[in-house]
Amino acid sequence: MILITGGLGFLGCNLAKLLCDMGEEVLVTMNRSREIPPFLSSYIDKNLKLTSLDITSLEAVCNTLRQSGVKAIVHAAVRSEKGNTTLYQAMNVNVTGTVNVLEAAHRAGVQRVIFISSEAVYQGMPDTVPFKEEQRLLITSDRFIPGTKKAAEVLCHMYGSIHGLEVISVRMTRAYGPLYQGIRNLAGLMVEQAAKGMPVNLENSDPNEAHDIVYVKDAARGVMLLLKSPTLRHRIYNLGSGRLTSVGEFADAIKKILPEAEIHLGDGPGPLISTKTPMDIHACVDISRIREETGFTPDYDPYRGVEHYINWAKLGIYN
Repeated sequence: MILITGGLGFLGCNLAKLLCDMGEEVLVTMNRSREIPPFLSSYIDKNLKLTSLDITSLEAVCNTLRQSGVKAIVHAAVRSEKGNTTLYQAMNVNVTGTVNVLEAAHRAGVQRVIFISSEAVYQGMPDTVPFKEEQRLLITSDRFIPGTKKAAEVLCHMYGSIHGLEVISVRMTRAYGPLYQGIRNLAGLMVEQAAKGMPVNLENSDPNEAHDIVYVKDAARGVMLLLKSPTLRHRIYNLGSGRLTSVGEFADAIKKILPEAEIHLGDGPGPLISTKTPMDIHACVDISRIREETGFTPDYDPYRGVEHYINWAKLGIYN
């Protein structure tokens, strides 16, 4: 049994579908999010189970692992600033919740824990070459995710070192795709609005703003490969596209697939703005480590990713 915390979230649902398609027994947790997407409904009560779980309760996490016979965990539950979340609330879920998952995994003899971290841990570093996993990180952060992910990675390393628990941190880049509900990935917002026939009004957004943006199906497959690999040589892996893609490139991909889409990007009268904060990075991540150890390479370029996303958003097709 594979447990996915935050299992009804963006990454969790897409990963659960992939694992279920492979015949794995999957248990996804529900807390704030309880809506089951249509592409998961056919697996329920077959090889997919759902359970309510508050990861801020160690007792609750321990009980879930013990009762369900969990052998591996993908820890994807997270809180950001969205929805007026306080720093305490984010710390309670992202840090205390992670400690509880690690401690419960240690007590239950779980074989492997995949901790979903973020490229945001590289925040504040001025490099313009791809970031490698062994680079030293800065202690400062200006948002909840970078700060709490750094803290949680330290705890993951300690649990691994002291208890012999195999904990793998996956530094995932910005992702988009079915069920995306973020606020900082313009690619996801643009495709979602265009697919629904809504105008994309980003007149003041800089079309040259670029990020390492990965399609969620690629992200899920990368996590699956790390989860299923018999042996792993490292404890930290970058997971992304391995290249910078501009917002303008995604606009071009949308227009190729939906020529009628109304997209206003960078054509407003005001100064251009970016979603990046002053501390955000300006380089992609180096994915050579995960490629060499698992064979992972991204399947979805911006055109193919946008095409799949639009087919899902407009027609409900997920294949």
